[in-house]
Amino acid sequence: MPKKEEKEQILGIVTQYMKDLSFENVNANSRSEEENNQPQIDMQLKVNVEKAKEKDVYMVSLITNIQAKAHQPLFILDLTYTGEFVIEGFPNDMLNPILYIECPRLLFPFVRSIIASTVSEGGFPPLYLDPVNFANLYQQQNESQNQILQ
Repeated sequence: MPKKEEKEQILGIVTQYMKDLSFENVNANSRSEEENNQPQIDMQLKVNVEKAKEKDVYMVSLITNIQAKAHQPLFILDLTYTGEFVIEGFPNDMLNPILYIECPRLLFPFVRSIIASTVSEGGFPPLYLDPVNFANLYQQQNESQNQILQ
C-alpha cells in the first residue's frame, strides 16, 4: 500500500496588532494616601476567534478588561490585541486547541507588555499580569458551554 503524503504542519503569525485600547484614569484629580495601598484588581480575559477571508487564516483576539479599585475606582483598562495566524496541515480535532490555547499563548507577552506600560503611563505603578494557563481557560470555556447545552 502506498503511503499517504503527509501535509506539512504550519502555525505562523501573519501579523499582530492592537485593535482597541482604552485607559481611563477615573479619579485623576482626587488621589488620596489610601490609594497608595495595594489596589484590588479585577481582570477579565476572553479569547475570540474569527475565520478570515483567506484560506487557513484565523484572527485570534485577546480581549482584556481590567478594573482597579482602592476605596474608589482608580482606573479602567480595555485592550483587544489581535493576531492573524496561518494554520495548515493539522487534523480538524486539533484546530480549536491551537486557536484557543497556542495562539493566545503566543500573543500574551505582547498584551502583558502593553498593559504594564499603559498603566505606568497613566500615572500608576506598572501592572504585570501573571502568566495565564490558556489550556485551563479553554477547558473551563468548554465545560460552561456543555452545561448550557444540557
